[in-house]
Amino acid sequence: MLGKPVGAVSAAATVLRALHTSPRPLNASEVARASGLHRGTAYNILRTLQAESLVSFDGTTRTYAVSLNILELAHGALRRSGMLDIARPLIQAVADAHRVSVYLSKVLGPLAMLLLDWVGGLRPDPHVAVGRPHPSPAGASGVILTAFGESCETELETRFYQVKWYQQPSFAEFLARVKEARIDGFAVDRGNMYRDATLVSVPVLSSTWELLLILTAAGHPRDLDGDAVAALSHSLQSAAARLSDNLPLLRLG
Repeated sequence: MLGKPVGAVSAAATVLRALHTSPRPLNASEVARASGLHRGTAYNILRTLQAESLVSFDGTTRTYAVSLNILELAHGALRRSGMLDIARPLIQAVADAHRVSVYLSKVLGPLAMLLLDWVGGLRPDPHVAVGRPHPSPAGASGVILTAFGESCETELETRFYQVKWYQQPSFAEFLARVKEARIDGFAVDRGNMYRDATLVSVPVLSSTWELLLILTAAGHPRDLDGDAVAALSHSLQSAAARLSDNLPLLRLG
């Protein structure tokens, strides 16, 4: 059982999340509103985090942002999680063998994913970065998330139309792909999510068939015809099976 939460620590975490989710730096008043704290409390937390080099301060605009120094903590978390030692070699092997980029995402909920790692040169989304939530349900990974996860169809449809697709399929077409993915064990998106990009995704399931991770490969359409996609999906499924076998060694919390 968890002990009593420390209020100051919880408040500091709330401030960091407010800065992390904001598309731009925030001043102390904006941080206070976003985190639900009094301005004085938010200001004291910001100055403390700045002193610890976890938050940066721009004296010209008097705004705060998460410091790049926090990447040191993120790297440590990835290293101890087993992602760099176990998952990275597997996805690197797929990327090298098929000349694609491979992305590893953690499932956060019925319609939420978080990018944990990626290798390769192709970036269909120029804003892709480790630690960034995915828009979902979108692309091939969105199909897998829906096919093997648990989501309410009403909420699914609402979120589906909020996603910025390059060429959005109809919701009926999306559901048809979900049905196919449950049978085939993989999903393919040919240019619907991103222009000039073919995406192939597979699930990483626990021993109790819980969807925990999703592997997605991205490549140029000219390099991924029918036979190439079949070979790529097989390689991704093999990597996913290896990840499933090693789940007890991974720290995904």
